[in-house]
Amino acid sequence: MDDLGNQTVRVIVRERGKRGVMTEQPGGEFPGCSVQPVSSTEGVPLERNDRWVLFAPPGFPESTENVLDVDGIGPRLHVDGDLQTWFDDEGVAEYVTGFLERWGGSA
Repeated sequence: MDDLGNQTVRVIVRERGKRGVMTEQPGGEFPGCSVQPVSSTEGVPLERNDRWVLFAPPGFPESTENVLDVDGIGPRLHVDGDLQTWFDDEGVAEYVTGFLERWGGSA
C-alpha cells in the first residue's frame, strides 16, 4: 500500500492507572500519515490551526484516550470523536481517519 502522506505520528498511550490517575507511555511511531487542517486561512502557519483531519495507515490505534505528536504540527493533539477504519470493496482495510484537536490538559 502506498503511503497516505509524508508525516510521522507518534502515539502516546494514556491509560488509567491506580486510583484513576492517567499515565502516559510511548505507543509507537506511524510513518506515512497525512494530517491536514480542516479549514485554513492564507498566511496562517499549519501549526496555528485548532482542528485537523488525520489519514493514517491501517492498524493505527483507534483509542480516543491517546495523545499524538505530529511532524510539522507539534505535540499534544488528541482525537476528537472516534477514529474509523475505511475498507475497500473487497473488505480490505485502506486507511484510518478522524479529527484531531489541540489537547488542553489532563482528563
